[in-house]
Amino acid sequence: MALRRFLLAALLTSGFAGAASAQCDTSFTLVNRSGATVQEFYFGSSAQRSWGVDQLGSNVLVNGQSMRFRARNAGANDFKIVWANGDTAELMRIDICVTSEIVATRRGMEAR
Repeated sequence: MALRRFLLAALLTSGFAGAASAQCDTSFTLVNRSGATVQEFYFGSSAQRSWGVDQLGSNVLVNGQSMRFRARNAGANDFKIVWANGDTAELMRIDICVTSEIVATRRGMEAR
């Protein structure tokens, strides 16, 4: 009887965990409050080994502007910005399921 209860609890828990990850909203907004222009923006799963392509493409994000994105992977993601002067900032292992904004600041980047 105890084994049956344990198995039932395990099945219910895994079902809820699957439902929770299925409900993860991976959309977020990059907000530039750095006082400078963001020239490049990269993001992706923390499991990736490279940054991939610049997500701004031919666009830039001037101070005060924002742009909406959607991460392909739920869970931990890494973010990198490159300012027009070549300086960079990175933000690592951010849970995109609980983050709605990535903010470029004078000191680097913040997740909110």
